[in-house]
Amino acid sequence: MIIDITEKPTNHCWVVRMDALQVNFNSLGEAQAFVGQLKARIEAPHVWPTPPSPVAFTKRMPGPGARADLVV
Repeated sequence: MIIDITEKPTNHCWVVRMDALQVNFNSLGEAQAFVGQLKARIEAPHVWPTPPSPVAFTKRMPGPGARADLVV
């Protein structure tokens, strides 16, 4: 992810760009604080999700005399 801070002179605000997403801030300090927190979260250790325990799926067999075309 590309993270960039630029000044928007016409609006006197600061823009943080994260790839295609843009977020406006009133001051450079606010923009830098946001980027610092964002980078800390990105670089923080993340636990890989574990797959759920396998569940036994059973399908009831049709009883005697059941029509095969009605079994779902």
